[in-house]
Amino acid sequence: MTVSGSYASRTKAKVVPSPDYYLQRRRQLEKSIIQKRHAISTKNNIEYIKRRWIKHCDFLGKKEYLKSLHAARKEDVMIFLEWLLHNSKIKKFSSLHENWRLWCQLYRQAVGRSLHAKSCQDINDYMNKDLVELFNLDRSVGEKPVMNVDDLYIVLHHHWTKDTTPYPDGRQIIQLAFLLLTSAYTASRPGALVYIEKNERTNVQHFFGNVNDVDVGEDDATEEWDLGDEDLKTLCYGHISLLLLPNPGSIRDHLVMEVDLRHTKGHNRKKKSKIYLMSEVKQPFFDIVALVVAMAFLDEAFESNIRSMEDIYASRVESPRHSLHLRFVKEKHNVPICRQPISTHCGISTHEIKPLKYHTYLYYLERLSLAVGMPRAMKPYDLRRGTGEAVEKTAPLPLLQQVMGHIYASTFQAYMNQRVQCHVQAAFLGIPSEDALLNILSHQSRYIDPRAPSHYEDLPATTRESLSTHPEIVSLQEMRDSLAREAKELYGSMKNAAGTKIGELKAKTEAALRCAKARLKKDTFDGARDEFFATIDTLEINRQLDPSLLDIEKQAYEPEKIVHRLNERRQVAELMQTSMQNLSGESDMAKRVTMVNALIGLGRVVKVPSERINPDKKTKCVISIDRISPPKEPPQVETEPSSSPEPRDCPISITNRHCLFCVFEPQYQCYFASPRKAREHFEKHLRKYKPTEPIPCPDEYCQLVLSGHKALKRHAEDVHHVRYFTEAQRIQAGF
Repeated sequence: MTVSGSYASRTKAKVVPSPDYYLQRRRQLEKSIIQKRHAISTKNNIEYIKRRWIKHCDFLGKKEYLKSLHAARKEDVMIFLEWLLHNSKIKKFSSLHENWRLWCQLYRQAVGRSLHAKSCQDINDYMNKDLVELFNLDRSVGEKPVMNVDDLYIVLHHHWTKDTTPYPDGRQIIQLAFLLLTSAYTASRPGALVYIEKNERTNVQHFFGNVNDVDVGEDDATEEWDLGDEDLKTLCYGHISLLLLPNPGSIRDHLVMEVDLRHTKGHNRKKKSKIYLMSEVKQPFFDIVALVVAMAFLDEAFESNIRSMEDIYASRVESPRHSLHLRFVKEKHNVPICRQPISTHCGISTHEIKPLKYHTYLYYLERLSLAVGMPRAMKPYDLRRGTGEAVEKTAPLPLLQQVMGHIYASTFQAYMNQRVQCHVQAAFLGIPSEDALLNILSHQSRYIDPRAPSHYEDLPATTRESLSTHPEIVSLQEMRDSLAREAKELYGSMKNAAGTKIGELKAKTEAALRCAKARLKKDTFDGARDEFFATIDTLEINRQLDPSLLDIEKQAYEPEKIVHRLNERRQVAELMQTSMQNLSGESDMAKRVTMVNALIGLGRVVKVPSERINPDKKTKCVISIDRISPPKEPPQVETEPSSSPEPRDCPISITNRHCLFCVFEPQYQCYFASPRKAREHFEKHLRKYKPTEPIPCPDEYCQLVLSGHKALKRHAEDVHHVRYFTEAQRIQAGF
């Protein structure tokens, strides 16, 4: 095709509409309402308040919901807000104000204009005075914690060396440390690093605290994950650049990293990326480059022939080049660095593509911060506020706005520490400022106490046993038992009663019982932690001033020594505690190579088991009203080398909380929190086999091959005394 022909084809493809088209479009635009482009979460929240408005109109007998919204006056909004308080669990004024703000967005979306300013002011006054007094709404504002480098060091030190909690695999441990360091080094919002679900139920729960009255459809089933741009708005390999910069006077070049944060707040309206530089540091806890390199090796992401850390350090920047880019293969550019653990037939493992969810990240942070001994769960914004404070002290205002992603400089006031970052007393008196004391008082580490209970099992046995005698639990158990007896009288068994009215009532009662137990456990645990931090200061002072203990030799608190049973985890913990501050070039390089290799080995571990000690047997610091007793030393027992177990003379017998497959695998969790969890996990193992495929019994003593799923379940019930899902229960559970 000639150049003139190509030009003619391009001009021919462009069709200009007729004048009638533009006149018709004008009439359409004149009647329509131009909608603002909202985020997915905002749309979900507007849909939530829309359903509340429809329920309110139904309650008042108004069937024309849209007309009622168009004709709404300030009195209608006032009674709607009062109706909300009567029909919801709103206890704080901020939650009520959030509902009022969302109603304003719904009104603008439906009517095309805002409510009159005088009406808005009257509604605000009505909320602030009448509704606050009538419903006794809580107007308190929670403290905004700030984490500095010392706080992060304590968290990372515990994460790498003392954490005994289980993980789906070793990669999740590396990912969590990477997210903590990235949050600290970029001051980014969590939405730029992990995936925030575009799910209405989770969004409403995040903003309003409960989803009891949210009617969400049943079409929320998880689908196959793909590499669509709309889904993977998170930090991927394509956003990270590993570079080698020349270092002529050393045995290796500088290894640095650039992180391009593209999916920051408002990126849908105006694309604007921020690129951060990160380099290797002497303290292993803070070395983010080693974590990225280890994860890249685990994913086989390098485009070149780099296969080890030695290959990276062996590569040099030669003239005329001024840098070398360690590129990733194109297939990995859209693959998230931090990915979600999913359940498979052989356990839980990290997905190859699915990005890590924000709520999973929050779960890891909460578990880690409670284990460290913080009074409250750590949030990603704690690090964002701490980084903002650090940047404010060293960088000019425009750079602070760029780092924090603020258009207006005044926005940073919402992130400022509530404790004034200036020693005003010293300034007035003209004496030197106590900056060290100010730094200690302003951050989270001041409250940390590792003796605080971090798990429900850490509470005294009497406290845990009192849960079974709680009136609400007893009432629900009696109702469940009476329904079960009635169902057996009418239908012979609960299996035959499935699908009937009484069977549904029993299922709902069991669900209510599980929810009540979980809620009471959480309330009991939170209350115990609150009581610990509220009384520990007074107990410490009284113990030191107790005259009966003045002559007794004081025993200093010694932290619990943790030696990980998993070799890969133990090796990483030892290397993390070794500083590289005064090492020579060769020793430094050798240490970094060993560190990355250890991280790669940890990342390949399929299951990281729990290493928690039995709370009834572990050393504890007993706290009473009068004093704090020193930890009791556990009895020293001489351990002999374990010999091989004696052969059994009968098949193994397990409880209904065990999985028959996992009980013979030491690397897997075999004991579950409830029988249902164990049964669901057993079904995941059966996915590997067809319904009629021969299945060998996991117990080698039996030496049987069963013909299919049903035969194995019958064998498990008859021989191993454990019952799993029937066919109807399996279908009802979704397997």
